Amino acid sequence: MDNKTPVLITLTPEEFEEFLNKAAEAGAKAGIEKYNNELKTAQKKRADKRLHNTKLLLRNYRALKLNSENSIFSRMQMKESADILESMMGIYNDQVIVESIKNSATRTAIILTHVETMIGAYQVLCDKSDNEIDSRRYDIIYQLYISDDKLSRKELADKWSIDKSTTYNDEKIAIERLSALIFGIDGLN
Repeated sequence: MDNKTPVLITLTPEEFEEFLNKAAEAGAKAGIEKYNNELKTAQKKRADKRLHNTKLLLRNYRALKLNSENSIFSRMQMKESADILESMMGIYNDQVIVESIKNSATRTAIILTHVETMIGAYQVLCDKSDNEIDSRRYDIIYQLYISDDKLSRKELADKWSIDKSTTYNDEKIAIERLSALIFGIDGLN
């Protein structure tokens, strides 16, 4: 029989109903499975983005701190300087630029304060755990990203008598934990 020849199939009403129910059930299961897979993918992307953002915040911590400390828009000067800049810029009517600078300085200060607070909370958690590995993980993050006197991975490996590759593993775990602190429940996978 070729594929173009129509075939007549006879079903009883009960068989037809059973066929429809099975088809509907199979379609529903496939739809639910597809939805769940898409949901898992979206959640993983959000978690990956938060980890990425935590790494980005840590990598740029020193620059953000320098920006925050040296910005003319410090918390005390924010309003005064903005008024001065606005009046200077008023000549060119570039209020958007002034607002952008002011908002950027404010956001940087707020984010930096939050990150510093969460790094402090992570330190407390590591100190309270009485686990040398947790202390080491905190120290690795601190020395790589926070400390004014940055240590290399080799120096950290020597300091803790571990292999250099362990510093990468410790960093990864510490960043996951910091991500949960920085982003709250949204930082968990």
